[in-house]
Amino acid sequence: MASSRLERIGTIYTRVEGLLTKGAMKPDDRPLWFDVYRAFPPLVEPKFAKPKPEIKPIRPILYPEDNIRVKFHSKGYGLGAINMISQSETQTKRLVQQYQKLESEGVRDEDLVEKAAEIVGSERQLEAAKAKITAESPGSVSAKVLAEVDIKNIFSEK
Repeated sequence: MASSRLERIGTIYTRVEGLLTKGAMKPDDRPLWFDVYRAFPPLVEPKFAKPKPEIKPIRPILYPEDNIRVKFHSKGYGLGAINMISQSETQTKRLVQQYQKLESEGVRDEDLVEKAAEIVGSERQLEAAKAKITAESPGSVSAKVLAEVDIKNIFSEK
């Protein structure tokens, strides 16, 4: 049965119909869908040997920023952790924006990646320092959220 090709010979309807006419299946044992299929046959017979769909080649989709991302990721930049809670931009997006800004200012191509990485790194350090200050202040929103977090009330509805 592992190498059976019965599904290629006719449809399931024709096979059940053959079983009924030859007496291998009792009329009371026929499937529920059989009478519905007989009353409302499909417009196109579902056969295994239908023509294969036309295979269209997949177009490569590359954006100009992708080449910039390759430069950053090949040198190890842009792989920072992403905070899914905050709505801030990712480090890679910031690197690409800084790269384009420096490129428009006329910085040499050899120095673009390193300078953009330095600028974004310093911005990230400033943000981390600000986040630390707000986390230390007890009146901040993040401090309130962290204070309310408890295993017992994670799934409770408010």
